[in-house]
Formats: sequence, structure tokens, C-alpha cells
Amino acid sequence: MKPILYCLMVLLITGCKEKYESPVVSPVTGYLVVDGVINSGPGTASLTLSRTTKFDNRNIVYEKGAGVTVQGEDSSVYALLEKGQGIYSADNLNLKNTLKYRLRINASNGKRYLSDFVVVKNNPPIDSISWKIENNGVQLYVNTHDARNNARYYQWYYDEAWQIQSSYYSTLKYKITHSQSGDNYTVVYRDSTTFSYDPTIVNCWQFNAPLNLFLGSTAKLSQDIIYLPVNYIPPASIKLGVMYSIRLKQYTWTKEGYEFLEKMKRNTESTGSVFDPQPSELKGNISCISDASETVIGFFNISPVQEKRIFIRRSDVPSWQYAAGCFDVEIENVSDSIAHKALGLLPTVVEKQSPFGGIVTFKAAPPDCVDCTLRGSNKKPSYWP
Repeated sequence: MKPILYCLMVLLITGCKEKYESPVVSPVTGYLVVDGVINSGPGTASLTLSRTTKFDNRNIVYEKGAGVTVQGEDSSVYALLEKGQGIYSADNLNLKNTLKYRLRINASNGKRYLSDFVVVKNNPPIDSISWKIENNGVQLYVNTHDARNNARYYQWYYDEAWQIQSSYYSTLKYKITHSQSGDNYTVVYRDSTTFSYDPTIVNCWQFNAPLNLFLGSTAKLSQDIIYLPVNYIPPASIKLGVMYSIRLKQYTWTKEGYEFLEKMKRNTESTGSVFDPQPSELKGNISCISDASETVIGFFNISPVQEKRIFIRRSDVPSWQYAAGCFDVEIENVSDSIAHKALGLLPTVVEKQSPFGGIVTFKAAPPDCVDCTLRGSNKKPSYWP
């Protein structure tokens, strides 16, 4: 009787499972997605155009070959040129704060899109990026204010970079001699004249630029003052192993645009980023004028960009407990020992020499402990100290 009951339970449980079919149907070409804020001041103004995809498709479909212009109510026209990866940009628009502007997009498929006219929003400077130790990590904050109390609705983007260093210098390299009897392995100096290490694999940098929507509003406050957490560095993170930097970009929005972003944020927190599939009810201020029934996802906004960058050195946080977890081992400079023990490691320095200066034994360590380019770029950023 028990086996029969068990089989019935399995059938009931498995029989209740049904494949979920999303009620949202995307057209084959997808809805147009317009992402970004036009920088009204000096510097680069850019937007990213893409198309929504089905929920099971994680690839980004960028909009190519579009004609994109910003048009002023005084009939002025500014073209945004295609740069690849769906990015359309122009330098130094320097738009007038007294005028309104709108966005026009002529897609490669012949469809035309137009936004409402919008004002150029005031954007106060970022006062500072501050930080303090919290829960053994480093919490960073953005601090800004508008003395005229009319900015109110804010959005931030940030990108971060951190320096990493190899735990061991390498003055040695493997030398392989091929013969009919087999390969012979030895270790020799990288530079037999100076016996110096390879500096190109010692210092590297890693980068991160999240696409998450980071918003803040003072609409319910008497004063337009912002103090919000912006990023958190976990305890013992490699980001503070040597030196860390964060650059913050700030934009301001209209009330309607900010409400659109809040809806977008609620959706992207569950789907991933603004380029992921979006529900059709995300209606902004951009319309398809060649097909009124077509949905467009995006909100055209103009604001000068405000930027600020800070650096944090490991010495600024004496209690930081980052450890690379690297190790090295001693190996004989003979072919069999190298073949059996060292080929998965990289040679670092000589441990023992013969009376005539030959290499008797050497040290070797895991590759990513010796060559930082396996984990990052050895091209030093132009802004790095």
C-alpha cells in the first residue's frame, strides 16, 4: 500500500507543475528603448538606443543606423552621431537654459520618434563624496545641495577602479628545448644582463561600472539637501588592497521624469538592468509618430552633468584586512622537477645558486600571484596619481 501512495504523491506533485508563459508579448523587432540624459553643458552628451527582447533572451539588441537630433524651440538642431554599441553622442552642446528642447529619432526601419519639449534642469555641483567604516567595510556617501531648492530630483551613475599588485616579482622565465627524445625544461633569467624583474606584470587595474538606477529626491523635505549611501566596499575586499577610486556623475530630473525612473527601477531590480526586457506600461515622453500604437520606453531629459572623483588608499584604512592568499614553493632547476611540479606555476626568483652563478633552485607561485594582467589591465588610467 505504501508504494502505491508514494507513487500517487509523486504524480500529484509533478502533475501540478506548469510552464509559465508571460502575458507580455514583444513584437519581433522589440520596443525602442532610449536610455541616458543629454548633457546640456560642456563635455559629451550621449544616449543609448536599444530594443527590448523576449524575457528568455539576455542579449542586448542595439539600435543601429538611426538619425538622432536634439531640436530647440528656436529651430536649432544638434546631431548625435553613432559611436557603436547603440551609443549616439555629440560634444559640447552648450544648450541654453532659457529654451526647451526635444529629441527626434529616425530609425533605420523608417519609423520616426519624437519626444515632448523639455526644460533644461538646473543641476548643483556635488559637494563631496564622503566615506566611513561601517560593519568592517567602507560605506561611501554622496553629499549635495541646491540653495535655490528647485533641483529636488536626482540620479547618479558611478564607475570605480582599483589598483592591484602581484604578490611576487618575476626575474625568471621557463626555457623549453625540443628534441626527438622529448622536451627539456629549464629556468633562466628574463634579462641575463640586469637580472631585473618584469615591471609590466606587477601593477594592474580593475574596473566596474554598474548599470543600476541610483535615485534620490528631496521633494518631501524643506531643504534640498542630499546625503545618501552610494556604494559599499565589503570587508577585506581587494578594492582597497592598494588604492581605490570612484567617480560619481550627477543629473537632475523633472518630477515626471523621476516618477518614470522610479517605475523603471522597480522593474530593473528584478530583471537586471535598463537594457533588459521591460514591461510595456513604462510610458515616457517619447512617442512613435509614424505608428501611434507602438510603445516607446524612455524619457527624454536634459541636465548639465556634475562629476566628482575621490581616491582612498589602503593606508587611509589601517584596519583593512585584505590578503591575497598567495604562496610560493621551492623547485629544483632540472627538467623532471619543473615538468612535474612547476608547469602550473610561474617562476619568480632564484633561491639557490651554484658557485658559478647557475640556478640550482628557484621559487614559483600561482600565475595570478605573479602576473597581474591575468586579473586586470596593466594600462594605468590617465587620472591615476
